[in-house]
Amino acid sequence: MTETNQNAKLEEEPMATSAEADAVETAAEEKPAEAQEQTAEEQSAEASPSKEDGEEKKETDPKTEEKAAEAEPDYKAQLAELQDKYLRKLAEFDNYRKRMAREFMEARDQARRATVGDFLTVYDYFSMGMSAIETAADIAVLKQGMEMIWAEFQRVLDGLNVKEIESVGKPFDANIHEAMSQEASDTVPEGVVIRQWKAGFKIGDKLLRPAMVVVSTGKPKEEPKEDVSENASQENAKPEEGAVSEG
Repeated sequence: MTETNQNAKLEEEPMATSAEADAVETAAEEKPAEAQEQTAEEQSAEASPSKEDGEEKKETDPKTEEKAAEAEPDYKAQLAELQDKYLRKLAEFDNYRKRMAREFMEARDQARRATVGDFLTVYDYFSMGMSAIETAADIAVLKQGMEMIWAEFQRVLDGLNVKEIESVGKPFDANIHEAMSQEASDTVPEGVVIRQWKAGFKIGDKLLRPAMVVVSTGKPKEEPKEDVSENASQENAKPEEGAVSEG
């Protein structure tokens, strides 16, 4: 019995050992998978805090905030600056307009004073001529005074570059002449100025006033003449007809 029991135990022990070996192998296979899963979880856990730390660093980094502020334009400041520039330019233009208007008025007043000042001498001569009319008995003296006034007047016009337009005997020109009427003339050809009513003037090349003139229409048309001999014979024939009718 003892030997049989021992043999039985020996036979049972190898079987138990093989089952334990299988369990050990299965546990060994399961442990690497669990270890791998644990390693992956640890790595992800380690990585996630680093990301959060990086985000916290980015949020709290003052240089990053300054760069972001510099990258985003300040539209309110730009609008305020543009409005200020516009108001300044508007004020400058208004001052320029007022200054130009004032300078224009001053230039016109200076030109007016200079022109009137040149004619004051003509006024003086004319005033002396009017006084001389009351006392002078010689017409030659009055004529001489008028010639002096005329000469002074011409001198002032020449100084202002004002020239009188020559019209009489010249062909009619609508650019410098204004026809007041037309007349027939035996001596003046058609379309030529016979006489002028008011003189025209130019200052440089520009027209100041057109000359008012009378234009010739050429020779007058001849009216048909009646035959005197036929009229006389008709008048003589009328009484004879009356005498025959009475008989």
